[in-house]
Amino acid sequence: MKAETAREIGLRLVEEELSARRYCDASRAAVRATLRDFHRWASRRGTPDVRTFGKKELASFFSWLCSQKSKRTGEKLVASTINERFQHVALLYSCLYRSQVIQANPFHGLSLKVPEPGFWKRRPLTRDEITRFLEALDTTTPQGLRDRTLFELIYSSGLRVSEAAALRVADIDFERRLMVVRGKFDRDRMVPVSEVARDFLVRFLGDKIHRSEAWVFEGFRGPTKGGHLRSTSVSERFRDLLREFGMEKPGISTHSIRHSTATHLLENGASVRHVQELLGHRNIQSTVRYTHVMTDSLAKVYRRHHPREHELFEIVDEAYERKLLALARRPRSG
Repeated sequence: MKAETAREIGLRLVEEELSARRYCDASRAAVRATLRDFHRWASRRGTPDVRTFGKKELASFFSWLCSQKSKRTGEKLVASTINERFQHVALLYSCLYRSQVIQANPFHGLSLKVPEPGFWKRRPLTRDEITRFLEALDTTTPQGLRDRTLFELIYSSGLRVSEAAALRVADIDFERRLMVVRGKFDRDRMVPVSEVARDFLVRFLGDKIHRSEAWVFEGFRGPTKGGHLRSTSVSERFRDLLREFGMEKPGISTHSIRHSTATHLLENGASVRHVQELLGHRNIQSTVRYTHVMTDSLAKVYRRHHPREHELFEIVDEAYERKLLALARRPRSG
């Protein structure tokens, strides 16, 4: 079998696996992009037949990944991206091995991973920050109205950027303020929409509200024209707006809006289980991570106000200890 034939078979097997696992379009595109880079890398080094690769070659590719820079930011790839892309290649070899295209899987026993931070570097926006950002958007212009509608909706329902970008008009029940969200791995969920977000949607859509199959947020130029907005376009727009409003800070990204929704709901007494359903997390541990901000806040309030933690509280002295000891030795009545 020629290298080109093996490559096509491998890609077809991966596509079948992605369909079986119900990966969303964005995730499938990410896997395809990684495998294109992998095959280009293999060809440049003079070994286009990846069936011959062992652990040494895969380790070299991993090193190459670690040296790459993001096309969007120009900075080195973060640990999570490197690990995710290496797992895309692992999926290819798993498919080849299970289909007996290769006799041994070189990923077996191979443990290569860049250590990731204990928690996300990104942070949520405070309530004042999210209000300031949303109200700074100029809704008298078509683009400003679209931006306000888009970001109000993300904050309203805790959407991923990809979920908001791919909404169709038919997905929204304007009367009941409910929305069907096509989540990761094709896991659809029903989520509520705030009254403010609903009103902006009605205003933004205008007559398009009657075109059920229309994209809510359509692309208007380049490859997205006629389709829906790309997640990267939304992220770039968000960064531009942060700079314009003087709000750009480390750790703030479009995902911070979704993070803010979860944090503010939990702060207001929502249960972790309900927030899990809203965000579409398969594992509740993914939701529990959002509680770290409110936990930190609670700890600060506790230390500031609890009499045993207050900075003005006198340290326990010997006289106080003697009183405690005397109380402990006092015979109990009855």
